[in-house]
Amino acid sequence: MSAAARRERIERLQARLLAQASIEPVPDWLPVLLAGERIGTASADVASLLASTDARCALLDYCLVFDDEALDRPGRSALLNDLAVKLHEAGLLRGWRNEQLDVRPLAHAPAGAVLATIERAACRALGIATHAVHLNAFAPDGRLWVAQRAAHKSVDPDLWDNLVGGMVSAGEPELLALEREAHEEAGLSLHGLAVRRGVLLREQRPLPEGHMVETVQVFDAALPPGFVPRSVDGEVQRFELRSADAVLSAIERGEFTIEAALVALDGLLRQEAHHD
Repeated sequence: MSAAARRERIERLQARLLAQASIEPVPDWLPVLLAGERIGTASADVASLLASTDARCALLDYCLVFDDEALDRPGRSALLNDLAVKLHEAGLLRGWRNEQLDVRPLAHAPAGAVLATIERAACRALGIATHAVHLNAFAPDGRLWVAQRAAHKSVDPDLWDNLVGGMVSAGEPELLALEREAHEEAGLSLHGLAVRRGVLLREQRPLPEGHMVETVQVFDAALPPGFVPRSVDGEVQRFELRSADAVLSAIERGEFTIEAALVALDGLLRQEAHHD
């Protein structure tokens, strides 16, 4: 396949996937307000549960509003995590991660002031924006390492993913999160590697547990000769080294998660530009 044809193929896939990753919340869902800022979107069921079981929550002007005027950031965090427990006890969350994520105004994520932190598992139910880092890991010959998600994962089991990808925890710098995920998911040390920053992707779409809003910072790195990944945390069941065309074919067949596909396409497009 010529370079021009491959670029056209990549751009066509990007357009299709970006449409799938740009879906507004259901119209009758309610904006969620914290400290006077919109931080998310919740279904009527979630909003009604919280408003009826916690006096600090109210339904006002068709919004779910938290009574936090007298609270500082730690107090707002305590409030949000109390509400996360209520959602968990009601069976409205998918698991529990014991990981805190930053909560920022929805319109300014992943920048903007941190208003509070919240248990990661509650973010989708409240439509709170999350921030992730992903790495396109290229072998010296230009092929791309990809990873198949473990069958036991609650989200997208068995689908293919980037070699490295994961959430940025509360207060964590992006590169530190990338280093942590690289070790946990692939046994990879980024020390001494030239890590290049790609685009910042934004994805929003409905999920069974709520509404997903996520920004993904893309990174690329060329790995040293002879590197073979290994799963440290057990969240990957298989690794493969694939050519650009093999990755594109798998994306076309729907074998990658949406965000991983968009990350890979961004990296492959830069590779094409680099070889022109």
